[in-house]
Amino acid sequence: MSPTHLDGAVLVVDDDHFQQELIGQQLRDIGWTDLLLADSGDAALQIYDAHRGRIRLVISDLSMPDMDGLVLMRHFAKRKLDAALILISGVSDEILNSAAGLASAHQLRLLGVLSKPNTPEMLAALVSKLNHQAFSRQTSSDASLSPERLRLALDNDEFVPWFQPKVNAQTCMPEAVEALARWPRSGGGMVGPGQFIPAIENAGMADALFYAMSRQVIAAMKKWRQQGIRLKAAINLSMDTALNLDMPEHLHTLVRDGGLQPRDFIIEVTESRLMVERSLAMESLTRLSLMGFTLSIDDFGTGYSSLVQLIDLPFRELKIDGSFVQRSSQEDKAKTILRISASLGKNLNMEVTAEGVETLEQLSYVRDCGCDTVQGYYFAAPMPFDACTQWLLAQTPAQ
Repeated sequence: MSPTHLDGAVLVVDDDHFQQELIGQQLRDIGWTDLLLADSGDAALQIYDAHRGRIRLVISDLSMPDMDGLVLMRHFAKRKLDAALILISGVSDEILNSAAGLASAHQLRLLGVLSKPNTPEMLAALVSKLNHQAFSRQTSSDASLSPERLRLALDNDEFVPWFQPKVNAQTCMPEAVEALARWPRSGGGMVGPGQFIPAIENAGMADALFYAMSRQVIAAMKKWRQQGIRLKAAINLSMDTALNLDMPEHLHTLVRDGGLQPRDFIIEVTESRLMVERSLAMESLTRLSLMGFTLSIDDFGTGYSSLVQLIDLPFRELKIDGSFVQRSSQEDKAKTILRISASLGKNLNMEVTAEGVETLEQLSYVRDCGCDTVQGYYFAAPMPFDACTQWLLAQTPAQ
């Protein structure tokens, strides 16, 4: 799969010049020729600072003298790295996976890890993920993320939902879609949600974004109904908006005025933020459940109070975080956590969804664990409405 239609450069960081050339040739073979090479962490930071507007992807070794890949990640995190990252090393898989966990803790956009010597196919598979991820040259301090610009974008409906299908784990037929906020730029490309969502929350506009997404998702659902496509839609709820006690009634009015029912919608709440102002969140979430909305606990396993939330709140869906699904291919611990999480959900009579399914092996394992639905690039990436419509219409039981 050639990425030549993507703008941006690749920064390759490795003190082994032979390895630099090997990775460079593999990148050129799949059509990527804009390469920047660094033989140390210090050199990589200098190149990144000088060319951060160009760099789309960083491929970094872990074992380097002076500044190793772990320290380099810390410096990238301080700079709010807006490029994707691939880690590569000859160390043990356990250390590689630990480094991957550190990248996640730093909130870096890690595409994956590679063991040396890597094959061209392995590198190409990770690089191909960039086709599904938005690239932005904007930084968090950019004027495009000022409260004034964000308000204008909200008023002009610049934020739009992209849809990722959720399919039945056994039949692979679509049962729902998750709506994900996207911000396309008029000149091409996008501002990533990891940038604009925190900026919107900091500016006190989380409610406006939630209602804007809800209105557009409701309109999309109506259009699909007219084409004979019947499924549920999941909408992500910011904890800031969950604390608004007027939110349930407002959302119910939007759904009713759109000719739909609360049972047509799933409200996804990120588990790691549920302890913030917990009493208010419990009131609004419980009211949503009373109205008939399905509550889903998202990113299950990544927070510190999972079991408490399952006891105290009326969740009907448990979404296992994709990091456990992806790591299950190499790590027995991740496999065990995934299986136990799925068993917990089933024993609580909850629908269990596995996120981040990218391979047939992962699909087979989450099936064996008893997951009801799956979501991930193995089936489809997030798509604009028209593309998702075509994908949904193309699905048949035979597939």
